Amino acid sequence: MKHDTKKRQKPWLRNLFRSPPPPIKENHTKISFSSLKKLATTKEQKDILQRIEHEKIPSVRDAWIDYFLDKTKERKCKSD
Repeated sequence: MKHDTKKRQKPWLRNLFRSPPPPIKENHTKISFSSLKKLATTKEQKDILQRIEHEKIPSVRDAWIDYFLDKTKERKCKSD
């Protein structure tokens, strides 16, 4: 039996021995509370700021900040 050198390697076999990708580094950028206060224009946004200010759990605070920034972005997009 001859060895066929023109055979192509199977793609699933290639993926089997591939090294895992490096972990994604999270960006821990600090946002000042005073800059967030400048963005708050509605009562809803000011209520969200109160929740951010009094939140003790960092991951929950980050989620509230993301929500707040989404709300302010929506407001700016609607007014443009």
